[in-house]
Amino acid sequence: MSETAPYILNAVQTPTPLRTVYRSIERGNTTKDEIAEDTALDSDLLNQGLTGLRAIGIIGRQEPDYYTVDLPWHTGDDALDFRLGILHNLATDAESPDWGKQSVVLLNYQYLLQEEHQAFESNDGTLYEKINRWQRERGYAPRSQEGEIDLNEPKFVNWSRLAVFLGLVYKANGRTHTTYPDPEMIDHSIRLAANEVGSEHRVLITDYVEWLRENLLLIELTDDGSVPASLSRVLFNLVRNDMIRIAEYGDAAAVNLNGIPRREGIAKDANAIEVIQ
Repeated sequence: MSETAPYILNAVQTPTPLRTVYRSIERGNTTKDEIAEDTALDSDLLNQGLTGLRAIGIIGRQEPDYYTVDLPWHTGDDALDFRLGILHNLATDAESPDWGKQSVVLLNYQYLLQEEHQAFESNDGTLYEKINRWQRERGYAPRSQEGEIDLNEPKFVNWSRLAVFLGLVYKANGRTHTTYPDPEMIDHSIRLAANEVGSEHRVLITDYVEWLRENLLLIELTDDGSVPASLSRVLFNLVRNDMIRIAEYGDAAAVNLNGIPRREGIAKDANAIEVIQ
């Protein structure tokens, strides 16, 4: 992890300009002055957008011009494509033991999922101190020229804003957030995974979780082999809305959805997700 590279939770306090700046560059505005004129962003927001996008790796620069890196998927929804692209870049750079500097975005979320924090406060010092220790135990220790960077309240607040922007959590009120990934994003991720590692519009749950881990989110089954509750709730609601079925297929082991009641569309010994066309 480079000590000179920007740390995204310091660089980005307001994530909205990220997409605005990316799309401006994509339209052909390649210098800072051109982007500023095209977007009408003030200097601070423009710098946050440029610095954040470079930290994530979806724009680059050849003086004096900026250029965009192509997004990996095209769903027909530009905003969703952008969020998926950010998460994909973060995920491909978040591998132990050589954690990318921006792995904090996904590691924070992984802790909430794995520890079943279905709601949290963005100023909860006990929580972000636990996350910080957990990250150090996993070997993630981002550094600046002043030394190791620790999570603190401003950084965790900035992370919460970015997580809302990316569709990982919802802001309930005040500092309270719900750990609940965007159903549309999860629905599209299932379709992508079924196409890439599944067959006939179907993907085994274990393969889907592995695909998520490699491509979008650092997520693992719980110690008892269940899907974490926050993701399980999204899958349940997608079943209820007739977007998917949770089915039994072949002889793969059953995978439980944590905290989810029985209902039509969820097989008793489910081990796969089927896309409803």
